[in-house]
Order: sequence, then structure tokens, then C-alpha cells
Amino acid sequence: MVQIGEITEVQLLQLFLEVNQDIDTQFQFWISVTFAVLVASFVADERLSRAERIAITALYFAAAAIVLFRYGTAISYQDDVLGMFDTYGVARPAVATGAGRLRIMLFTFGSLVAAWSVLFPKFLARRRGGASNAQSGAEA
Repeated sequence: MVQIGEITEVQLLQLFLEVNQDIDTQFQFWISVTFAVLVASFVADERLSRAERIAITALYFAAAAIVLFRYGTAISYQDDVLGMFDTYGVARPAVATGAGRLRIMLFTFGSLVAAWSVLFPKFLARRRGGASNAQSGAEA
């Protein structure tokens, strides 16, 4: 390892905050893309062909995978920066590991829901329509 000089505690904390901001940015980008896909699938409804739906889903999964890989890289950088705290004998800042786990679960579940909404737009409409039709029949 090449020694590039001493780093101050303030610089180390700034580096840690920058890495955390990168983690937040990746997550915010994923949320933006996911909501865009959800809104587009709702607005397009049944006007898209099956091939268009598959293409949109594939593009969405590619974008989500890129964001997830970048997120993983940022987490790795965070681990490296935390190691620097140990190297320089500075107390480590607290890291919310629960939030990281929740983000991964949300990445997974949210991506699947977004893809499902594009591929199968009629699913929820049928279920809602079927339930209201059943109630109408029961009232008559």
C-alpha cells in the first residue's frame, strides 16, 4: 500500500459522509426510475403490446441492476473508509446496518412489483373488477 500522507479526522469524516451520500444518491435514483416505470405502466394501461412490455421490463431490470451494482460498490467503499478509521485510530461513526438491509429488501420487492405492473397490467384490474361484480351480484 502506498502512503500518501496523513489524513485528519475531519477529512476522514468528510470522506465517510461523501460515501454515505453516494449510497443515498443510488437509492434515490432507483426510487425515481421505479416510480417512473409504475406511473408509465399505469398511464399506458393496455395500450402497449406484449413485446413493448417485455422490452420496458428488460430495460428497467437492466437499469435497476446497474443501480444495485453501484450501490454494492458504494457499500464496499464505506467498508474501506471504516477500515481507515481503525488504521488511524479514530473512533468509527455509527452505521445503520438495519437501513441497509431494508434498502436491499426494498430494491428487490420494489423492482419485482414494478416489473409485475408492466407485464401484467390487467391483473389488479381483473381482481378489483371481479370483486365489485361479485358484490353487485350479491346485492341483486
